Amino acid sequence: MKNYETSPPRELLEEFVLSASRPVVTSSFSINSIVILDMVLDIKPDVEVVLIDTGLLFKETYDFAEFLKKEWKINLVVVRPSISLEEQEEKYGKELWKRNPDLCCTLRKVIPLNSFLEAGVDVWITGMRREQSPTRKNLGKVEVHKLPSGRKIIKLSPIADWDRKKVWNYVFKRGLPYNSLYDKGYTSFGCVPCTSLPASNDERSGRWPGKKKQECGIHTFTERISDSSLEGQK
Repeated sequence: MKNYETSPPRELLEEFVLSASRPVVTSSFSINSIVILDMVLDIKPDVEVVLIDTGLLFKETYDFAEFLKKEWKINLVVVRPSISLEEQEEKYGKELWKRNPDLCCTLRKVIPLNSFLEAGVDVWITGMRREQSPTRKNLGKVEVHKLPSGRKIIKLSPIADWDRKKVWNYVFKRGLPYNSLYDKGYTSFGCVPCTSLPASNDERSGRWPGKKKQECGIHTFTERISDSSLEGQK
């Protein structure tokens, strides 16, 4: 039985991307995303790079995505919610993210991404790492993600076992660009209203400050299974 947990990131990407019919990379345009993109673009230059545009992202994130689209020629796919911010306010009230951040994330991130993944995606690549927060400590490099429809797709987190130092060393060694939000002290970022500077060494401690929440919800359908069971999914 092959142990995917010991496989190097590029080896995993080559194995699953080359055999996929529609692999995609979801990107918050964080430092982790840059590492993944640097690797996967060598394997499949036209891979879809998905930005979930909630309408509330930092200007720096939008600017960096456009920079990579121009300079790296990434195949940027922008996924947006079906409900506008104005419609959301009219239906649910002003600043829903303050009163019910879970619902806001569901409307603006979870539903749009699930709809996108349902449209034939068979391999979903992320830059998530176990060290980022306690909610990710059991993250597997290769998992099966169950969509709301019941369909299952492969989910790859090739650098799941990397620490922050290894990520930055890779970026500096390769001379890669990165989101300027890091120079302002952010270690994780999503929507402007729900992101602050980190409150501790926990990289995601600046997400949803004051709330008992560290995940938006797009990673909650994942099933950790044995490597041998993956054969039927590839």
